[in-house]
Amino acid sequence: MQPNSSPKRLAFIIQAHKHPAQVRRLIDKLHHPQVDCFLHIDSKCNIADWESLFHLPNVFIVPKRANVTWAGWGIIQASINSMEAVLAAGQQYAYITLMSGQDYTLKPIEEIYDFLCNVSSHTQFMDVISDEALAPMMTKMNEYHFVEYNFPGKYKFGKLLTKLLPRRKAPYRLKLYCGSAWWTLTQDCVEYCIQYERSHPLLRRYFKLTWGADEFIFQTILMNSKYREQITKDNLHYIDWSAGLANPKTFRMEDYNALLQSGKPFARKFDFHLSGELMDKLDTEMDRQQCHLTS
Repeated sequence: MQPNSSPKRLAFIIQAHKHPAQVRRLIDKLHHPQVDCFLHIDSKCNIADWESLFHLPNVFIVPKRANVTWAGWGIIQASINSMEAVLAAGQQYAYITLMSGQDYTLKPIEEIYDFLCNVSSHTQFMDVISDEALAPMMTKMNEYHFVEYNFPGKYKFGKLLTKLLPRRKAPYRLKLYCGSAWWTLTQDCVEYCIQYERSHPLLRRYFKLTWGADEFIFQTILMNSKYREQITKDNLHYIDWSAGLANPKTFRMEDYNALLQSGKPFARKFDFHLSGELMDKLDTEMDRQQCHLTS
């Protein structure tokens, strides 16, 4: 740090829809004088259940709450609303991290802070899968899906439209890219994503009729931009997809060693009821590392 310069700041966006006590635990792990947490609470939640989090230090509630739909546009809208809230805060953040309320830290926040404040400012931590891995998933994009809508027969209707109409293609001649929905990006990169989405309305129209677009939209925007060469294809998260299911594994005690050996600062996903013992053990290890860092 240069003499008389202000210390760098980090922002964490936390998208939450259940277990306020678990989210409180995550916020506590992220507590640092130079860290701000922006909490988006699904609009379907009773806001009164979350009031205990409202007055925590450096915690800001995203004012525009989206109705989060799994695999639909709603979760993207929650991300956009949260990104806009971060940018409207009037701070300059070295990095902005998007995470869920079921994430947890695997390293002390001091270590995470030091890493992100000293890494090159031209590094974007975002997962992007290969074209070969993407190919069998393209039906999510080039067929019609009505995730955001509730009407009888919507799945059959989507299949009918897919059969009768030409294959859907991304607008603006964009090449589609895919990866984990969770990322750590520089503030200028987040600003670019917001500006691009605002100024290209066909993008929203296209992705609203797809499935799982939260794993496509920001990768597609950035991999078709000047930021392409800055993307590491590592989003700093340890996520276990080995079961091959629609959702990643929920961690339990049996995963303790794998989590620590991953070397990642973040992991998902955890459940307050199923992962409590594991989270306790991780806390003990983080406290040990914390003491080592400050000794």
